[in-house]
Amino acid sequence: MKPLDKREVRENYDDLGGGLYDLRYKEEQSRKYDAALQLTRSRGDDLLLDDGCGTGMLLDKICSSCVGLDLSVNLLALAKERLKLNHFLVQGDSEHLPFRAEVFHGVYAVTLIQNLPDKELAVSEMKRVLRTQATLFVTALKAAFNREYLSGLLDGKGFNGFEVIGDEGTNDWIACAKV
Repeated sequence: MKPLDKREVRENYDDLGGGLYDLRYKEEQSRKYDAALQLTRSRGDDLLLDDGCGTGMLLDKICSSCVGLDLSVNLLALAKERLKLNHFLVQGDSEHLPFRAEVFHGVYAVTLIQNLPDKELAVSEMKRVLRTQATLFVTALKAAFNREYLSGLLDGKGFNGFEVIGDEGTNDWIACAKV
């Protein structure tokens, strides 16, 4: 398998377009988002990051203030339609998050990690932007990773603990980590 190239990933998602993305993945993604919200329980005054927000399906379910970040302009255009007053969108790179350190109460990275060339750097960046006592919720496609690989990505990054939970009825490994 050849290494991922960010330009190709962005172009693939831009070409896929949001409407087709939602049609193809909505049911599967909704199960992951429901699991994320059930396992993380944010408060109303929290500031959250949806890293790799795509078309904003998770944003649609979050009432707290939230920033959605994605590399694809076309997916962000559709995410804009789902925004609430306390939601914001940023086009950006998950391996170089354009945020200061320790700003978010929670980071969600759902079906993102397998699309990144430097997965270790991305997890380090997610950890960097999390406040103390915050939660990282990350999923990884079972077709791309095994449980041990996902554990290895989280291990040694300075989390106070993490657990690879399983799949909650999805095609992904699901993990929660605490700062």
